[in-house]
Amino acid sequence: MYGGTAADGIIPGEKHLINRNDGGAGKTGPALGRARPETERKMSGVLRICRGMLVLSVLVWILGSSALASLEVHFLDVGQGDAAIVLCDGKVMMIDGGKPDNSQFIYSYLTGTLGLSGIDVMVLSHPHSDHAGGLSAALAACRTERILTPVYYYNDPVFLRFRDLAAEQNLMFEMPLAGTKLSLGAAEISFLAPYKLFGDTNDNSIMMRLSYGNTSFLFTGDAEIPEEMEALERAPELLRADVLKVGHHGSSSSSGEDFLNAVKPRAALIGVGIENTYGHPARSVLERFRAMGTQVFRTDLHGTVVLASDGKSISVRTERMPNDPDSVYTLSWAELTPELTQEHPAVEYYVGNMKSQRFHLPECEGAVKMSEKNRIRFETREEAIQAGYQPCGTCKP
Repeated sequence: MYGGTAADGIIPGEKHLINRNDGGAGKTGPALGRARPETERKMSGVLRICRGMLVLSVLVWILGSSALASLEVHFLDVGQGDAAIVLCDGKVMMIDGGKPDNSQFIYSYLTGTLGLSGIDVMVLSHPHSDHAGGLSAALAACRTERILTPVYYYNDPVFLRFRDLAAEQNLMFEMPLAGTKLSLGAAEISFLAPYKLFGDTNDNSIMMRLSYGNTSFLFTGDAEIPEEMEALERAPELLRADVLKVGHHGSSSSSGEDFLNAVKPRAALIGVGIENTYGHPARSVLERFRAMGTQVFRTDLHGTVVLASDGKSISVRTERMPNDPDSVYTLSWAELTPELTQEHPAVEYYVGNMKSQRFHLPECEGAVKMSEKNRIRFETREEAIQAGYQPCGTCKP
């Protein structure tokens, strides 16, 4: 079994939404998923580094009240990249590993925060360095059983280093075929793409759907609209998911309207760097999610996001909330806009600066002196955040 959740050790004494599952001990063998003695000695230091994580709690009710969770998805804050760890019934899957400079964080999160020493399945969605970069560190941290990739070869030093390290551990790359399935504990994973190789590496991403009880998650790598449409044409009935890992960091080249209408996500995860030069996530994509009533979680705003499922409901915990790290948010599918449990003064509207992508209270000096050409009005705080704007650090809207 794995050594506990991020929530189990980081905030001692807090009532945790995500609970440790002790089922499945011994299923993976004595070495897989068990904390090393030296890891245990280092845990106190790791916890000091990580203290303060996951202080924001979000309850996402899907079918009923949350019980002990047996499945967790840790969507890591690796900046402008993707990395996720799935834990289910003592089994471990890692999906992508961020950039090379995320290596120390990946190693520490696996061995320290989660207390792992083994990974059952490692998935590289596609060979770009912002997804493959930290997987070499994961191989160094944990004994790995299988590696799934969409390609055997890609002419990039980061990918080739990862391939060499895998070969040193006698691991062969496996290319999962669309339509095939595998089990991760009680969770079932269906591979939906790629069906064929496109000219764009992003469109060769492994796309897979994880189902656990009545809850589901869709992982898309950096799939763009051509691959989305291919999956939509071949298996539209398999795309429906409660949680969507948004393709290509929220780029306008992904998350097509037809695709999103098939997925109908209730929550969306976007791995994106703070003030990145790509303009991710695109305003048009955020607007689509807003129009659908989909709750968006972004690593640039929320940090690491941990989702836990008991097969009936999904709870979500985030590392932080912009400008309000100690607030608790509650949302339900009947009313998808989160409301602060602590009171805030009533505000009639907010003023956004289209140039700086920040929003202000109307009386803030930044709003008063703003030129009309840069001005945009938001009726609610949530509308501004969903549009990709960040709160002003002065007026703290």
